[in-house]
Amino acid sequence: MPGRKRGASGSRATGSAKGRAGQSAKGALTHEDVMQASVRADPALRMRSQLLWEDRNRSTRGPKAAFAPEEVVLAAMDIADAEGLGAVTMQAVSARLGFTTMAIYRYFPSKEALYDAIVDAGLGLPPRPTEPRGDWRADVARWAHAKRAMLCARPWLAELPFIAAPHGPNWLAWLEALAEPLYAAGLSPADVGQMISVVDGYTRGASDTSISLARARARGISEQEWAAAVGADLGRAIGDPRFPTFAAIIAAPSEVRPRTMDESFDFGLQRVLDGVERYVNSARS
Repeated sequence: MPGRKRGASGSRATGSAKGRAGQSAKGALTHEDVMQASVRADPALRMRSQLLWEDRNRSTRGPKAAFAPEEVVLAAMDIADAEGLGAVTMQAVSARLGFTTMAIYRYFPSKEALYDAIVDAGLGLPPRPTEPRGDWRADVARWAHAKRAMLCARPWLAELPFIAAPHGPNWLAWLEALAEPLYAAGLSPADVGQMISVVDGYTRGASDTSISLARARARGISEQEWAAAVGADLGRAIGDPRFPTFAAIIAAPSEVRPRTMDESFDFGLQRVLDGVERYVNSARS
């Protein structure tokens, strides 16, 4: 979900009483409601969020530990990379480090807090432009390809359940890196927020297949085995009266060279950017 971009007025952060009342009456959650919720967060979630943003080196229990909290995060990420997110437990991490489980709790009071830390670390920072800016569309495309590559490099990020959770500085850095070129295109702050959802939503959704392949590789499944399994499932549509349209798509002869997964991602991304560009041009006129 996007944050507010520079240029947003204070009234956008608080909203009018009448507007909030109307939203509540309709029961529809708006982006403004989300921003308001950021200052009314559940105390437990707020505490977890604070752990993401503060200096973790300040231990909350007992004497100084013999290791740094970053070592805990790296050990947990190593386990997730090798065995998936489900294998990350406080016991597994402490065993890898050679310390007691209670030592881990010095910095991470719960498994959820540890998950928060490895998720933000797994996201990493978005790549910064190495060439002069000026083409917002090219900058957005580079951002989308970079995020897709990051998600495929850490396929266990896709294993997280979609529940309320705090977000850290790396997550916000990815939003900032996407907001910058969209803002430079001339969109209003409100429209930038909406377009972040459009571009990020496509990037994550269109990366599902590549993430699935990355997860299979991490489990020792070859690309050919994975493709055969997926193809067999797709082929079930042929001859099944419940899926006539999809069956026709699968059975139709290809008129052009089939696209690779990377090419398919970029094809869809360019169509998304076509829509964004059309909206930018209409907003300018």
